[in-house]
Amino acid sequence: MSRDLFKASGSTLYQSNLSVTEKKSEEKVDEFDKEPLCLKKGLECYDPLFWGPYLSERQWGTVREDCSSDNSCWNYTTYESATKNVNHWGEDGLLGISDRCGILCASVALWNENDPILKERLFGLSGKEGNHGEDVKELYYYLDNTPDHRYMHALYKYPINSFPYEALRENCGTLEDPEYEILDTGVFDNNEYWDIHVEYAKPSNPHLICKYTVINKSSTAARLHIIPQFYFRDTTVETNINPEKAKIKPNFKRSDDSSAEAVYEAGDFHITFHHTDKVAFNELLFSNNETAEEEIEEDLPIKTMVFKSTVSKHTKSAASVNYRRSSQFISPKRDAFHKFIIKHKRHSWREDQSGTKIGAWMVCDVQPHGKACVYWQIIPMSLKQKECKTIKKIEEAIREQKQKAELFYQQVIPKEVTMDQMNLCRQAIAGLLWSKQFYLYNGHEKVHELYKLYGEDYFFTTHGAIKYQWKHLDCADILLMPDKWEFPWFASWDLAIQSVLIAPLDLKFAKKQITILLSDRYMHPNGQIPGCEFDFSDANPPLVAWAVWKIHQYEKPWHLDFIKKVYPRLLINYQWWHKLDPSNCHLFGNGFMGLDNICLFDRSHLPRGVKSLKQADATGWMGQFALNMLQLTLEQCKYDLCLTDMAIRFLTDFFNIAKAINTDINHGGLWHEDDGFYYDLAHLGRYQEVPIRVRSWNGIIPLLACARISLTYAPGVKAYLMQCSKSFAPYVCKLGENDYFFTLVPYIKLKSVLQRVFAEREFLSPFGIRSVSKLYNLIPLNFEVKGQTYTMTFQPGESNSNMFGGNSNWRGPIWLCLNYLFVECMERYSELDQIFTQPLSMEYPSLLPYYSKRKSFLDIVHDLCQRILSIFTPDYNSVRPVHGQKSKYEEPDWQNLVLFYEYFHSENGRGCGASHQTGWSALYLEFIRKFHKFKPGGSKMK
Repeated sequence: MSRDLFKASGSTLYQSNLSVTEKKSEEKVDEFDKEPLCLKKGLECYDPLFWGPYLSERQWGTVREDCSSDNSCWNYTTYESATKNVNHWGEDGLLGISDRCGILCASVALWNENDPILKERLFGLSGKEGNHGEDVKELYYYLDNTPDHRYMHALYKYPINSFPYEALRENCGTLEDPEYEILDTGVFDNNEYWDIHVEYAKPSNPHLICKYTVINKSSTAARLHIIPQFYFRDTTVETNINPEKAKIKPNFKRSDDSSAEAVYEAGDFHITFHHTDKVAFNELLFSNNETAEEEIEEDLPIKTMVFKSTVSKHTKSAASVNYRRSSQFISPKRDAFHKFIIKHKRHSWREDQSGTKIGAWMVCDVQPHGKACVYWQIIPMSLKQKECKTIKKIEEAIREQKQKAELFYQQVIPKEVTMDQMNLCRQAIAGLLWSKQFYLYNGHEKVHELYKLYGEDYFFTTHGAIKYQWKHLDCADILLMPDKWEFPWFASWDLAIQSVLIAPLDLKFAKKQITILLSDRYMHPNGQIPGCEFDFSDANPPLVAWAVWKIHQYEKPWHLDFIKKVYPRLLINYQWWHKLDPSNCHLFGNGFMGLDNICLFDRSHLPRGVKSLKQADATGWMGQFALNMLQLTLEQCKYDLCLTDMAIRFLTDFFNIAKAINTDINHGGLWHEDDGFYYDLAHLGRYQEVPIRVRSWNGIIPLLACARISLTYAPGVKAYLMQCSKSFAPYVCKLGENDYFFTLVPYIKLKSVLQRVFAEREFLSPFGIRSVSKLYNLIPLNFEVKGQTYTMTFQPGESNSNMFGGNSNWRGPIWLCLNYLFVECMERYSELDQIFTQPLSMEYPSLLPYYSKRKSFLDIVHDLCQRILSIFTPDYNSVRPVHGQKSKYEEPDWQNLVLFYEYFHSENGRGCGASHQTGWSALYLEFIRKFHKFKPGGSKMK
């Protein structure tokens, strides 16, 4: 490794590997796909997505911001330090927005006059503090959003008394304890809290309006400080890469007492603040969004500043505020508003009325159950005459966009749903759309930064080598996040599922997500798609081809531009995966595969004595990958028979994988005849292979690789199929003249696996399919190698181990992502009904002969959907299982508020893990659609 590679900071502009033909098709594509987002003067005037919910909810503690030598991002920074230290790769805020490049940001800060700091961002425990990994400790809910973000609505609950920062840290418990949440602290008892409703509306593309409605839910009058904030992200990263950008100095400057101007590379904007008569406007504050330094102060005579604005006669008169002026001028920094409002330090804000951060300091005294409103609007200076001059006009503009949002939801939510299901679907969609984030990361600049800190030796460590391997990574895009607090970074299989979810809502955006992921800026030159921020080299399930096929279903049948664009990149990725099978045995094993602790040990770091691992899930995913590539190739064969050979290649790969995985495990395959299940196979040494007999999703995933495929437009493929070896016969079934059903799992083995999946004592839970068999609750499974014993136990909720940080658990809970893929595969298997005299059926639940009934596959789909939906459905006491024992959600004001968790307790339905992971828990909407699509009796609803 040469030192010269680290000496220049250089640019990492897009460099295309595409063929000449593909380059020509690229010219027709929006620049959004081709290179990192960039702002241009006047861009805001025609871009409907210029403003959006692209601001992260947590930038501190991310790997991007970490510059430690041991990759300990959680030790590198703290929640409190985020108040003072500027971020390097992005910004965060409380239910905020930004432009599409994350440069001009806006959010709200709050103060209840009891907290030691302003509430500028959501609080949570770091991965080192939480007993089950990182965990946000706030109450906030996404209520509405539309694909163009013309109307957005969220709710934040803020205590009137001191926020329980220390209590949440001190009572986090052990791995065996449940998570200690903010409702457990009692701070919301007796309704001592504020409801903060945040609404955004866009009357036109460049014009954005915001409304904060604060409601005092307590029985006594209370005071709240509301500080709408605008700030420019620190662009040091961009100016290091492109020195020309250093010449562009963003700045805010005062226009009058209640308005300011924002000037930066995207244009010149006018910002105006408004409020109702119950609110006092104190001051328009200016500072610089730069890291704060320690300062030395001198005690001076205390002066007094009285609030300028008057308040309603129904409220108390505003109290005066004291401040001190320092003898020497110190340039105000990031924490200036904290010092000025809470510590009364006058010198902490810029008196020249300009800077890179502004705040409109307002105070309201609100009577019990009363409310007050604060507004702001931002509009290009060229359109200033079109801004809303009065609160009445602002309210009319918000109401108009809200009505349009109502029409949008009526179109995308099934008409058969109940009122409660409608509410749940709206919140699921809103959460998915609120989870958009501007994601900035430049691998070359990060490598250069770490080289300056630690020298060349750092890149010979494990973490350093990974960063160096991905130094080509150049991210500056709007991406869907799994969760903007606990997972404010993309993961490839999350993004694939999210793209499918958002396709019926915003097809263009869904296609862009896939295109970005497959671009040169993301995909490694060797063909690997980046895994996730903690380790880009970790392989996620290869679901991108599946996502492309699913997204294509929403397009017109003859529209192939999207498939043609991504197809060459999928081929490169497909080849990378096959390089992981150097022995050409058609069995795959690549570690992590997104399922964290589902195995007895960390599959990315095999224990001493295990040489290699052949994985049932990895092999199953590859079978599905081959089948999806076959579908995409045949779709193009309708217009180009030159791809026939490629289709034959994918079909051959599929058959070879099917034959390999179905070989008996004692003869090198992954099928265990006695157990009737697929298992991983550990290679311990020469001629010594041992099955890891864990019944989990690993052994169910091979079932997902099935599809009905038409060969009408591929006569060459049909001719090849007729000549195939008879040994491939169990994996293909003829449905019609040119229609065939391909499956990785023969029907006899399918029934054997499903018998275990549908057994209530194993996988079938009242709330869906468990990730691991419940048998391990009574009899743990032990696996010994080189004197070390590894144990598998059933854990229906949170994990009791620190493997992969301990925040995710695949040893028993319900995960909606795989339940959705399983329900889809059962729906596809029902295609076989047309060649049998009676529909395919199974005992369901199985292994209970006294009350089990035979049900068709479509009946089973309906029932599984019902079980999943019951997680969120209120019972006769208005209690939703997802909220567990939190009695607060039984109160009228709380009954309609729902959290979409990362995964769910398999025995009681309680939500676990990340509380806002609508990244794939928004699949609730898909389960609703399937629930109403099929009715008992096995037929499809018209």
